[in-house]
Amino acid sequence: MPIPTSDLVLIDTCLWVPFFNRPQSDEKRAIDLLLDDDRVALIGPVLTEVLIGFRRDEHADWVASVLRGVRFVEVLWDDWRAAAKIGRRLAAGHHTLPVSDLVLAAVAIRRGIAVYSTDPHFNLIAELKRFTP
Repeated sequence: MPIPTSDLVLIDTCLWVPFFNRPQSDEKRAIDLLLDDDRVALIGPVLTEVLIGFRRDEHADWVASVLRGVRFVEVLWDDWRAAAKIGRRLAAGHHTLPVSDLVLAAVAIRRGIAVYSTDPHFNLIAELKRFTP
């Protein structure tokens, strides 16, 4: 039986770093549990940010092969527009978020997927569902 979209979790770039680099971290343990339950979702901008973080192609290729097994959620035209709308709303309140985070939020809202991140700026997006281990 497929996992309902509402049970999926989009993991932000800031949590993939400890997952791959700190094997004893709380973040690694939490993501491992989500992976075991097939609940992890990924979008292209996050994948790109994660892979940019590796200096050597061999490491990036290995990480890409690991991440290839998670659910990949396509970013649609309407997601890019929604991300811009969220960005404009936040900018009016003097908050600027990276485009990748705006897109992550837009996709999560459209699909009803929770976001796992330690970045406090996601707290500025009230309609965003958050995952807490």
